[in-house]
Amino acid sequence: MRSWQIFKIWGIPFKIHPYWFAILFLFSWSISNQVNLTSGDTYNTKEAWIIGFSSSFFLLSSIISHEVLHTFVSLNQGVKIKKITFYFLGAILQIDKYCQTALGNIKIAIVRPLLCFVTASILLLISSYGTSQEIIFINIISRVGVLNLFLGFLNLLPIGSLDGGNLLKSLIWYFSGSKNKGRNFLNKVNLSLSFLVLIFGIVCLFRFNFYYGFILSFLGLFGVNSSKSESQFLKIENILKFSKVSELKLKPLRKIEFDSNFIEFNTLLKNKKDEADKYFFVANNGRWTGFVDEDILKTVSIKKWGRTFVGDFKKPINIFASLYGKDKLWRVIERLEETSEGFIVVLNNADIPLGIIDRTKIGYFVFNKLGFNLPPEIVNVFKNKNLYPFGIELPRIVNSMKKKGDL
Repeated sequence: MRSWQIFKIWGIPFKIHPYWFAILFLFSWSISNQVNLTSGDTYNTKEAWIIGFSSSFFLLSSIISHEVLHTFVSLNQGVKIKKITFYFLGAILQIDKYCQTALGNIKIAIVRPLLCFVTASILLLISSYGTSQEIIFINIISRVGVLNLFLGFLNLLPIGSLDGGNLLKSLIWYFSGSKNKGRNFLNKVNLSLSFLVLIFGIVCLFRFNFYYGFILSFLGLFGVNSSKSESQFLKIENILKFSKVSELKLKPLRKIEFDSNFIEFNTLLKNKKDEADKYFFVANNGRWTGFVDEDILKTVSIKKWGRTFVGDFKKPINIFASLYGKDKLWRVIERLEETSEGFIVVLNNADIPLGIIDRTKIGYFVFNKLGFNLPPEIVNVFKNKNLYPFGIELPRIVNSMKKKGDL
């Protein structure tokens, strides 16, 4: 569903997702019910709804103001933000470039919790000096203050992408000098907390309250799976960052001699195993001199094939994208997505072609490094389509690493 823009600051659109209105209604309804149950003799139904809606609305207003200040600090620390979308109790930022320093990330992570605590302190202080004539107003600002206090502590939890999680890994990065140490430690903390929530949820499920036990068990299981996924993601990043092209098993160049005629060339095409292959590399006395594709057969009459030679139609190999064996795997993926052919020629130090890399070869290598040996039948399915196995989004991972300054 399309989000609606509410304002634009520093060239960044601030938007509200339509789901927010449904959540606003539910949150208002929940607070009004709470008021009716606990203070039904003090407030009528209309006043309860006023308290519920106003508390929800002003809570959102405080979240928006906090996000504006958080955005200001982020921009000052080198972050490039494309847009911000609010989902009631938080916002999702579409970021083009992340902060590249540990200290900068610490400043960014501490802004929102600090603003929540400051807002809560001011509102609770005001409510403590309220008079009996302002009872509805006092009720609203005290609720918004308490909710801000709750959000402040919630944001400080060392979990995933919450500010507390970012703060923890940034502090470890700052004192250790290693970004990966912070990410690995945070992931271990998340895994441990998720296991505790899962165990507590199972106990509640059978001993206390089935409903809350089920929710806690689900959240714990979700956290465990997320931590494992993050661990795999970190491993993939390290594979792309440190593995070299020379570690991959290259696809051999399909060879044809320069003096082969079109009849011999047509026979080779009929016997090819991979329908996606349409290029042959031309050799002359053991030296690569160029390449041809199967479309050259269409340019010459069949009657002339016996006296027409492949070498007369060759094109230079440097037309194709190429890399060296010493290059990192992430660079291969980046270059591969820029090509129209869907493969890259690998050269040695003397600029002599050694073989070809395509998406299937890269994906198979990554899965193998992760400990998954894909059956040949599955490899062939993706090989014929020149796709990364199982839809693994390696280009997106490379792009994310570049945004974070890891490459």
